[in-house]
Parts: sequence; C-alpha cells; structure tokens
Amino acid sequence: MKLNTELTQQLGTIIAELNQIKQEHQEKEIQKQARVNRKRLPKREPMTAEIYKKLVQAAAGPAYIDVRLRIAICLLTITGIRINELLPLKVYQLQTLVEEGWIAIDRSKRGPANHKAFLTKEGKKLVKDRQKDFQFIFLMKEPDSYVFTNESNHSKILTRETITKAVNQVTRTVSEEILSKPNITSHSFRIGYITQLWKDSKDIEFVKQTIGHRNLDTTSAYINRLSDQERQKRIDQLK
Repeated sequence: MKLNTELTQQLGTIIAELNQIKQEHQEKEIQKQARVNRKRLPKREPMTAEIYKKLVQAAAGPAYIDVRLRIAICLLTITGIRINELLPLKVYQLQTLVEEGWIAIDRSKRGPANHKAFLTKEGKKLVKDRQKDFQFIFLMKEPDSYVFTNESNHSKILTRETITKAVNQVTRTVSEEILSKPNITSHSFRIGYITQLWKDSKDIEFVKQTIGHRNLDTTSAYINRLSDQERQKRIDQLK
C-alpha cells in the first residue's frame, strides 16, 4: 500500500514536470511565431546632403523654436548622435564645437560616456553655414544653460517626445515634397552619418569607435556589404 502511494506521488511529480516542459515549449513557439509575424518598420532612408538642405529650408524662421530646430538638424547630421542625446547638451559644448571642431556627447545607451564626436570637413562646413544660429544661442543663453529648452521657460529642458515630434514633423513635410517619397525619420541622420563614414573610410573599427558603439555587430548592421568592384579595388591597392 505504501509502495503504491509512493509510486503514485512520483508519477504525479513526473507528469507535472512534463506538463511544465510542454507549457514552456508552447510559450517559446508562440514567442517565435510572434517574432516571425511581427510587422517590421519600413526601411528608413539615410540622410543626404540634398535632403539636409531641404530640411533647413523647411525650418526657416527667426523665432527661437526655429533656430532650435535648425541646430538640432545640424547636430544630428554632423555627429550621428541619437536624438535624445541632444537634450543634455549645454551652450558651452556648442562653443567648443564651433571653436575646436568637436563636441562631448553623453551616450544614452551602452557606450563610452562623454564620448568626443569630431567633425569631418563637411561637418565643419555645415557648422559654418549655421554660424548665425549658433551666435543667436550664444547671445541668448549663458554657457552653462541647456541648448534645447522650452520656448517660454528656458530653464526647462525639452522632453524627448517634443524634440522628436518637431524633427519628425519637418522630415515628413520634406519627404512629401520629394518625388521618391523617402522614409525619413529622426534616425535617418544617424544612418546617414554612419553610411557616409563607412563609404569614406571603409574601416568598420574606426566607424564603431567614432559613432560610440560597443560592439562591431551593432555597427555592421548599418553597413552594406562591399561590392565586388569595391573589394577588387581595395585588393589592388594592397602592397
């Protein structure tokens, strides 16, 4: 009698464990299927020089919010930083950018803190083109003030939602004006920056460190494979 009871208990334990394994397997299959069926976001186009000019033109205006938007567009283009990494920037950091050609960025995700973003020749030219906008901020605010603040309260830093909405609104407007209707978003600046840096250097480790990624896999996700012609050209250049 005692043996039967023990066997029944053991059998019950085994059945419970099997049911648990079965349930976990079913849950994994459901998650796997959900990933397969998940609606992917449309491919976002990289920022280009032509689109950048149109964005700046679309953000024309003398008010602080116009200047704020143009500076945001410029910084996103020349540094490839994430849009929320604009928010902690202070006026003295813009002064360093204008005077010395680099800016310190506090990374919002994993990556080196206080990362230095150096300007390319094209980046320096774009900063020079926006000289009046930068001077507007320098005259308007103290060096330790935040660059991106509320229009009516300059001690109140903007939220990520506000700056993202402003940038995406102008990118949508410009996209509608272009015949091919490219899908331009606030992330297009980062894509464009990484793409151009890769085209110019063909050095993925250099791109990784410049953009502030921790892993090469993250960087490589932005980069297309080299064409046969490009690979042949690089082989021919080797000594």
